[in-house]
Amino acid sequence: MKNVLLALSTSGTDDAVIAYAVGRAKKDGAGLVALYILDLDLANSVFDNFTDIGFIGDKPSSELSEAIMKEYRQRGYEELGRVQVKAMEEAVPFEPLMEQGNYVEKTLAIIVDRKVSTAVLVKHKQRSLYKYFTISHADEVKKAANCEVVIFVEKG
Repeated sequence: MKNVLLALSTSGTDDAVIAYAVGRAKKDGAGLVALYILDLDLANSVFDNFTDIGFIGDKPSSELSEAIMKEYRQRGYEELGRVQVKAMEEAVPFEPLMEQGNYVEKTLAIIVDRKVSTAVLVKHKQRSLYKYFTISHADEVKKAANCEVVIFVEKG
């Protein structure tokens, strides 16, 4: 069975993106794999921001690290649950995945492992100057993926 992959955003995935992925899986007669990645680089950037503004010292405590990762995982469960409800409403086979690691590497591995025909990704809206010097994780996946990749840009 082929699959549609929905890589969820850590800052919340818009309902329209979820509806698109579920609708695409239904139209293609495919299953839906929803992926939430716990990217440690993202957690570390939270610590860096807190340190830069003087909110915490140079070395965050293990309790703070655990609390942030727990919150991160909880947000992932909530996002996966939202997708599951929509998939159930549309009678689309659903597989939730929560993986820890690098976004690009994990997403590409899931595309191969789960025989993904279409990947639906969300990328953060970049400031105008910043987009000329960097490539988003979603664009990196699109460049390397062996399937169709549909990218939505976060609002706001």
